[in-house]
Amino acid sequence: MTTRLAIAEDHALIREGLKSLLAHVPDLEIVADTGDGAKVEQLLAQTQADLLLLDLDLPGCHGIALAARIKQQHPAIKILILTGSTDHASVIQAFAAGADGYLLKHEDSSELLEAIPAVLKNTRYISKLLGPIDNFQECSEQVTPREQQILKLIAAGQSTQQIADTLEVSILTVRKHRQNLMQKLALHNAVELTRYALRPGTE
Repeated sequence: MTTRLAIAEDHALIREGLKSLLAHVPDLEIVADTGDGAKVEQLLAQTQADLLLLDLDLPGCHGIALAARIKQQHPAIKILILTGSTDHASVIQAFAAGADGYLLKHEDSSELLEAIPAVLKNTRYISKLLGPIDNFQECSEQVTPREQQILKLIAAGQSTQQIADTLEVSILTVRKHRQNLMQKLALHNAVELTRYALRPGTE
C-alpha cells in the first residue's frame, strides 16, 4: 500500500533535498509540499496525506500548535517533526501535541529513512542524538487524555473560559489541568504554556 507524503519545510534547499531523497523510496508518494505554514492544513485536506514531515519553525504558524490542530482534524495522519531544536521541553511538547516522531535536521539521511517506516508502524521515533525514547516517553505519557485534550484546545486558540465551556467543566478544573501541564511539560509559567500555541497564524 502506497503512503501519501506531504512535506512542510520553509527552506527550499532542504525541501527539494527531501523530495529528491524520498522520490524513489518504494511505496511512498509525495503528494504535496509547501514552505508556508498557513497552507499546510489546506493541503492536507486536499491531498489526504498519510504522513507529514513538519518543520517546527514554519513562517505563519507555530509548529507544535499546528501539529496539535492537525491531529484534531486528521487523527490518523502520522506527523514526523523535522527541527534543529534539541530542547528537552520542545520534544516533550511535540509528543504531547500528538507528534509521532522527532528528527533533528542535522542527522544523516539514513535516519530519516529509518524514522518513516517506524512511525508508520505506530512506533514513536526520536533522533538518536537526543538519547533513548524512553527518556521522553516517560514524561509525555504522564499527560492524561483529558490534559492532552486541553493542550490541543489551547493550541487551537481557546481561552480558559472557552475550554471550560467546550469540556463542560469549571474554570477551576481547567486551571488545575493547566498547572499540571506546566509541570509535566517542563514549563515555568502559564505564559510559556500558551505562548507556543497562540503565536500569529495559529488560530
